[in-house]
Amino acid sequence: MSRRSGLGSSIIRDLRRRADTEGRRVRRSVKKTIITSGVMLCTTLAFASDKQVSADATPTPSPPAPLMYLLDQAGIAKPLKDLGINLYGHIESGYFYDFSAPHNEDGPTFMGYNKFKNSFILDNISLNLERAVDPTKKQFDVGFRVEGLYGADAAFIHSNGMFDDQTGRNQWDLLQAWVDVTLPGIPMRVRAGKWIELAGFENYSANIYNAFGDPARAFYSHSYSFLYAEPGTQSGVLFTYVYSPKWTFEAGFTRGWNQSTRDANNTLDFLGRIIWAPSDKTAVTFVMTEGPEFPIGVGPNLPPGDNSHWWTYLDLAITQKITDQFSAGVGIDFVNAPEIPGLSGGAKRWGAVDAYLSYAVDPHCTLNTRLEWYRDAANGFSYGGPVSANFYSASFGIAIKPFPENAFLSHLLFRPEIRYDHSSKAVFDNGDKEQVMFSADAFFTF
Repeated sequence: MSRRSGLGSSIIRDLRRRADTEGRRVRRSVKKTIITSGVMLCTTLAFASDKQVSADATPTPSPPAPLMYLLDQAGIAKPLKDLGINLYGHIESGYFYDFSAPHNEDGPTFMGYNKFKNSFILDNISLNLERAVDPTKKQFDVGFRVEGLYGADAAFIHSNGMFDDQTGRNQWDLLQAWVDVTLPGIPMRVRAGKWIELAGFENYSANIYNAFGDPARAFYSHSYSFLYAEPGTQSGVLFTYVYSPKWTFEAGFTRGWNQSTRDANNTLDFLGRIIWAPSDKTAVTFVMTEGPEFPIGVGPNLPPGDNSHWWTYLDLAITQKITDQFSAGVGIDFVNAPEIPGLSGGAKRWGAVDAYLSYAVDPHCTLNTRLEWYRDAANGFSYGGPVSANFYSASFGIAIKPFPENAFLSHLLFRPEIRYDHSSKAVFDNGDKEQVMFSADAFFTF
């Protein structure tokens, strides 16, 4: 072997050693980078979670809603603010698909507002003018709220005698209109007018503004209890007494379920609510109505009213914030009607038990679950079906805020969900006992 070849071999071995050494260094560097990146990612997520928890523990003033911000830029908002008046609203549009029977002619789904199969709809545009008052200040003050609604939802929440003769998919409604008066020297508020019903997790406004204290923790579809075991709106007079930060008592009288300028039986009913909040993480709400409610429909062609048989409605809602990210709730509704004209067999009853779970993954995403058992023992009267039945439902959804840090776009929310329903009787679609549905909506509060 020549010296040149020996030297070449030596050079090759040296290059190989260097390559091996460099390779090990690169691998260690890559491994270190991956580990470091993982630690940084976990740290970032933990910091974000801590930051969210800290924000929850020490609330910072939220930016003004887009409408008031725009009015402020135009120099119009200040006079309203000086008077304590707020102008706000929302717009919502959604899509609903029934996998079991996607065509409208296939039959009912009993989903109420989500009735337009395989179709995009304008659910609603809402505009509110409000001056809120605080009874705990124990001073005389006058407030009000007026809410106008336009869209497909309006057809399902009309009150008797008020814009209930419209036809077509998109309609409009005066959803809420009340005057509040607070009294000097006593933590009491007197409200007169029309308002969204006080019961349940899913009362109409809460589904937009205040479900679980955060609109991101609501569903697009509604529970059977919301649709069939609770009134939509009530009109009358309501007294609110704030006994302490933990106890609030309310009592009053209304014209009945979904009655306003016209009352189907011309008789008042009793409305009461007790709210107990032992801590900022727990709330218990009990609602009761007692009175002649039949018929609960709206429109000019209702059957004669029944003043002889008083319905009892009971609602219990319990919410618990288990951690800063995890919330749970239980809702129970029960209705007893001693007799319903046209139905044989004596007393009729219906009601539901609902369970809610909500987990805020981060400011962008909240996971939601709703489980429900609904029972109609009223020959199908409560849900508009042909027969008494038990319904079991499971809904799984995710609420997405794409831009939670943006002062304007943080008001945008998407809520896709998948839902499964089972009935003890073949009442769905073309005589099915089961249905699977997908729905999603986008809404923007302003």
